[in-house]
Amino acid sequence: MEEVETMRRLTALILIPLILLTLTGMAYTHWADRVEIIGVVKTGKWRPEIGSYKIVTPVGYDEENPVNGEISEDKQSLLVTCANVSEGWNIWVGLIIANEGTIPAEISEPDIYIWPTDQSGGFNVETYLYGPYDRGEHTEVWGGVKMEDLPFEGNVTGSITLNPSQKAVIWIEFTFEGDEVIDEACIIITIR
Repeated sequence: MEEVETMRRLTALILIPLILLTLTGMAYTHWADRVEIIGVVKTGKWRPEIGSYKIVTPVGYDEENPVNGEISEDKQSLLVTCANVSEGWNIWVGLIIANEGTIPAEISEPDIYIWPTDQSGGFNVETYLYGPYDRGEHTEVWGGVKMEDLPFEGNVTGSITLNPSQKAVIWIEFTFEGDEVIDEACIIITIR
């Protein structure tokens, strides 16, 4: 019998402080009118990327006016280098933008930087957005494109919202109307 009485006293000694501690916490939050909660929030990832590019030039440009492109490591920019740019020079640059994130991404006209900057005013730039496209649907504005096909009908003004795994196509026309010949011009196209 003595053991049972000792167990009851020990249980009471443990439970009474726990109950008082709980009540003290509740009383404090009522009195302080504030509760602090610490937690973890997981967010989505917004990640549009340049998946592919094309440069469409008039016939004969490859020899006299070579144009090359390279996508940056982070897939956010395309560097286009152009040689022997003179009055009437004209190219089209196409980009496939893919939403590789987990939440919808809004795609608008890319930022364009032209070097040498003192000649950038001689360039005329027109941008055309197409989409959104699910897998394989973009071929009508991407596959087998020739200079005379551009621009396509149905371009979007403003911006395009891409759900995860959707794509958009951007075609940009560059025309040079300056007076001088530029030995080498660099165009940086950055998506945002």
